Amino acid sequence: MGCRAFSLKRHRLVLEGGDGAQLRISGDQLAELLAALMEGARLALRYQVEGISNPPGPRPRWLEACTSQVITGLHAGSAVLEIEAPTLEEAAPEVFGASGQISLLQPDEPLAPPASTALDLFAAVLQEIQQGDRPTLRADRSLLEGCLRFARVPSGAFTGISLGSVDAEGPTVTLHASDIPLLEELVLQTPLPQTIRFTGRLDTISSTRPSVTLLSDDGDKMQARLPSSVTTEDLRALFGQRVVVAGVAEFRPSGRIQQIAISQIQPAHGADELFSETPRAWGSMPVFTPAAQEPGSGVASFFGTWPGDETDDELITALAAIR
Repeated sequence: MGCRAFSLKRHRLVLEGGDGAQLRISGDQLAELLAALMEGARLALRYQVEGISNPPGPRPRWLEACTSQVITGLHAGSAVLEIEAPTLEEAAPEVFGASGQISLLQPDEPLAPPASTALDLFAAVLQEIQQGDRPTLRADRSLLEGCLRFARVPSGAFTGISLGSVDAEGPTVTLHASDIPLLEELVLQTPLPQTIRFTGRLDTISSTRPSVTLLSDDGDKMQARLPSSVTTEDLRALFGQRVVVAGVAEFRPSGRIQQIAISQIQPAHGADELFSETPRAWGSMPVFTPAAQEPGSGVASFFGTWPGDETDDELITALAAIR
């Protein structure tokens, strides 16, 4: 099968600092730079389309088509890479064209602005992180880890890294070492995927993908993707009804659910109402603070206290006596 020819959009990737008179970059650092850029673009694009950045299973063909890149120049005076990448609507018209899908992140809106690329989406995520509005940040843990990997590429004489469009249509973002602690904190504070059980109303069923929207009693809408054993047609009779689902929840840095990977879905019955509260990540729940204990209270009141002045021989003899 022959390769399709795309009209490519130009981007510029810059490792700032370095030797202004000549280009010197190790092969390992150049390889890591390109690998981190490719991974970040893939994660950002898949998050925009599927609601999570690193779902299980093989990569779809459209993802490979949309994240193909061509290095057209490498220049001295900082390490400046000229890159060309296809626009999303041209690389995968069945997904991003006029008749393609809508975004899981912004219902009723296109997946991505016209003429944008996967690199544009990655730069937009990095820019959103820098703006610091954590409650509305649209990223999951895997995507944040990809951003952190990219930010860590500069080392040695290089002091920063920037990514943007040469044609000035799309965001431009620059990262320095000072941005790394923020990214590290976001990764650590984003809950890991967790198993949940939840009862709510089946609010919408997608006609173009295996996904549904669940509505909680307090008005929260949660996107959920169906297992391969369940089709949207199977759920027509449950539309608008209360259902109980079991699955794995992915979270945003704010602790809110980003998406649920459903393993089971069925009509809810009386006992299932125990699970009607919107699920929270374990890490976002209040932490138990133990009360201070005195010598005669708490554990010490039951077990007693260890004097701590026995010799090793005395301790061994005492332990042998209680066997």
